[in-house]
Amino acid sequence: MAFYVIYKNHEMPSKFIKCHLKIWHLIKMPSCDFCHSDFNDKSTLNRHQRTSKTCIKIQEQQNPGKAVEKTIFTCDYCKKELSRAHTLKGHLIICKTKLKQEKEKEEKKEFPEIKEMKEKLQTMEKEVERLKEKPTTTIINSSTTNTNTNNNYGSILNCLTQQAVQESFKNYSLKDLKATDNQRKLADMTIQNFLTGPENPVYACTDRSRNKFVFTDEENNETEDPNAFILRTLIYRGVKPVIKELYNEQLAFLHSELARSLRKDDAALIAISHEDIKELKDAYAQINILKNGADYISQLSRCLPSSIKDRLIKDRQRERLHLDSGLDSDEEFERQLQLQIRKIGDYTASELARWKKYYKDTGVMKGPKEMWDNPKHKQEFINFLQEDGVVLPVVSKGDSL
Repeated sequence: MAFYVIYKNHEMPSKFIKCHLKIWHLIKMPSCDFCHSDFNDKSTLNRHQRTSKTCIKIQEQQNPGKAVEKTIFTCDYCKKELSRAHTLKGHLIICKTKLKQEKEKEEKKEFPEIKEMKEKLQTMEKEVERLKEKPTTTIINSSTTNTNTNNNYGSILNCLTQQAVQESFKNYSLKDLKATDNQRKLADMTIQNFLTGPENPVYACTDRSRNKFVFTDEENNETEDPNAFILRTLIYRGVKPVIKELYNEQLAFLHSELARSLRKDDAALIAISHEDIKELKDAYAQINILKNGADYISQLSRCLPSSIKDRLIKDRQRERLHLDSGLDSDEEFERQLQLQIRKIGDYTASELARWKKYYKDTGVMKGPKEMWDNPKHKQEFINFLQEDGVVLPVVSKGDSL
């Protein structure tokens, strides 16, 4: 929008008034002695000489020993100098140094409850170090069997070291990270790797509605862990390097894919790449069980025993089932498993088990048509039918006999 000025019955845009006055009316406009710029009035000239960075620089060069009067507004965060107050106000909204400091301040801010639990955790870790120097043997009385059982469980404070947790989660995959229920999966892995079995620490949920957890220390004293904060801290401290490595590697790959899509100018691929990056970042933020561990805590409270006594009973039952299973060792169990999943042609041994049973009952060899068409598969199948001492479960109906 142009502004017009009427001067002696002449109407013209305001931006041309200075030029008009100088040329047609020979009126001398106020001029800066340093940068030689013209102004409409003396006050505008004075303000220019105090605030213009270019003019101030020229003044300092011409009068190096003289103090130059200047009005400068400096940003308290990045020390950038600006010539207008409203310019400084706008700069503060986007100042990178200010935004970075505010973000760091927010990250360092801790809720009183978290700070208290961290102090408690540090105290317990010192106590564990002290107890390591004095080995103890503790007896737990079981009211269900009226027998004494040695406590070999240990405590989460000395069993869940960062190295032990990191080693246990070395097979944690990108698929686990990107799962919609990644916190629940992490909780299941925690229970399976560290909170189940007589060789692992005792940890129970005594109040599921209020998320109250307890664990035992080296002296078999029960210690409360509200909202599983100590457990979450120990687990996340160990698993974070594994997750971070997965995240960084995948994020770099996705950005490379995005760059390729941009070079091809393919709108569909660009949209997919942006969606994949957003999905990965959301998953990485969600897996942080320290900042928001609601799903992790919920899964723990659902799956853990309700008391230490229940944990002891379940461990004894699990040990009894293992002894009654007829397997002499883990190696024997693995051998039996490999026999079941081995491939004979395009079929697994478990899928062919019904033909083995049919041959044993009738003495007649029958099986899938594909087995008889391929000489190699046929011989493998005949050897399989004639095996002794291997009983396999039937897991598929397959072709009819």
